[in-house]
Order: sequence, then structure tokens, then C-alpha cells
Amino acid sequence: MNRDQFAELALSYTNELTAFARRLTSNRADADDLVQGTYERALRAWQTLREPGACRTWLFRIARNLFLNERRAQAARLELQLIDVDQLADPPLVSADVVERLDARVLEDALSTLQLDQREALLLCDLWGFTYAEIAEITGVPVGTVRSRLARARARLVCALGDAVSGRGHSRRGR
Repeated sequence: MNRDQFAELALSYTNELTAFARRLTSNRADADDLVQGTYERALRAWQTLREPGACRTWLFRIARNLFLNERRAQAARLELQLIDVDQLADPPLVSADVVERLDARVLEDALSTLQLDQREALLLCDLWGFTYAEIAEITGVPVGTVRSRLARARARLVCALGDAVSGRGHSRRGR
């Protein structure tokens, strides 16, 4: 594969990569910068990609690492205090038909309450369809950790969406 072929392949993932970056950063301008940085780094190191079939995973890993590096470089931001889902007796249930009727903003708000590692695993699996093994490769953690993060993310998302549906979502954000 030559540089032009690599560029064509890599650019075919722009929409997915942009959507991932926007959900990671929660800011359009920061997401655009992240995507640009990802492609800059990928185009500098394109010859290190051994298997063209792994390009998508490789690009997502680059984006994630750039995001984490930038986040570490910035001053720590105030984080939300999340409830411990394991201590809830009966987490609220949200049916599929309720999720289909949710406003996109409600879903984005619920996603933003998840811890970064959990949100990342959930998005990579449920939105972009990566396998557990691919997510483990992208994030650099064992497959068992990916499974754990997904389980916790899904449980917390159900709680957050349950609160939003029942009208309690605004009170939790103020904590």
C-alpha cells in the first residue's frame, strides 16, 4: 500500500472518527481539532500500519490517545459525583420504545454522566460496533476490563435515562 492508498482508506473513516471525537470531547471545535490531529499523526506514521484491515481500529486508538494526552495536559476539571450502581436495590428500567422516543440531547446528557472509560467502551461497542478484542486493543486494557466497563456503563446509562424519563434528571446534574 502506498501513501495515497493509505490516505484514501484512512479518510473513508472520517465520519465515524468525527462522531467519536465529538462524543469524547463534547465540543465540536475540540472534536475537529482531535480529528485533524489524528490524521496528522496517522499520515506521518502510515508505514507502521502493517495490516490495512486494522486501519479503522488504529485510527480510533490514535484519536483516543491524543484525547487522553490533551486531557492530562489540561488542568483537572470538576467531575460529577456518580452514584454507585452496585448499591442500588432496583435500578430503573428503560424500555426500548422509551429510548427510541428520547430526544438526542437527553441521550447525550445521559452519556455525559458516564465516566470517560465507561463512555468510551460503550460508544466503541454499541455505536461503532467494535468487538471486545478490538476495544481492548484500542484502549490498551484486557478484554475482561472492557466487559466490566461495558456492564457498568450500561447500568449507569439505564439509571440516567430512567431519571430523564421520570423527570428527575435535572436534580442529579446539580450535585
